[in-house]
Amino acid sequence: MAQGRKESSAKIVFIDPAKQRRRRRLVVGALILVCLSGLLYSLLGMGQEGIASVILPADPPRSSEASSTGEEKSMIHQKEDEERLHASGKTCNDALVLVDRSHTLPPDYVPSDLVSLSAYSVPTLGGREMLLRREAAEHLRSLVADAAADGEDLVVASAFRSYEGQKASYGRLKSIYGRGADAMSATPGHSQHQLGTAVDFTNAAADYQIRRGFARTSAYDWLQAHATEYGFALAYPHGKNQTGYYFEPWHYRYIGVENARRLEQSGLTLQGFLVREGVFPDC
Repeated sequence: MAQGRKESSAKIVFIDPAKQRRRRRLVVGALILVCLSGLLYSLLGMGQEGIASVILPADPPRSSEASSTGEEKSMIHQKEDEERLHASGKTCNDALVLVDRSHTLPPDYVPSDLVSLSAYSVPTLGGREMLLRREAAEHLRSLVADAAADGEDLVVASAFRSYEGQKASYGRLKSIYGRGADAMSATPGHSQHQLGTAVDFTNAAADYQIRRGFARTSAYDWLQAHATEYGFALAYPHGKNQTGYYFEPWHYRYIGVENARRLEQSGLTLQGFLVREGVFPDC
């Protein structure tokens, strides 16, 4: 019987215990490495989110750029305004140059385009030789002629006055009125007459004198209604004078027809308008 049985094909394999222990260590090591890699990846992801939350601004980058751009534009505009004001003051020949108690002309400033009023048929007090800048003289000729056509007599009592001429004029008033002269006349270098664009009017109704009684003449009323049409403006008006001078109904300054129109529309006095325009003497 023993010979009729089939022998089993199964074999019993014996594994070396040392090899088995090494294999287990490798498997465990691989598992530990995989776990550590996953943990490290998670930690790095959290760290990056933390860093991003610190670095990123609260507002979107576009807002930050817009704010920066706005500040830069503001600084640029401010610089341009300063350059414009400085550039506009490089010549005292500008029709809107501001000359007052705070802004002065140098002693040697004399406009280069002065002409004789007699050459433009503008009547002067006593027929004296008086000068004015050419453009102002041309418009003054039209003003005086049109006033005469309306029956109004206008005579120029004073026009361009040099630094030395203003010094003498102020000195005479100072010797009579003392400190009171400061409200009646500009000190040398601070007079609009030195610009060659200012004139003082008078006529027979004012006894050919420069005085406030000129404000009661019909010629003054005509000037109030029409002077700006020719580019002239009353420099020191009554009741709203920020210059520190008394009311001078005879004193008109040429600023140009377009500027006079803008002045009239602004509702400002000539002083307020010139201050707003910001053209300062630098010559």
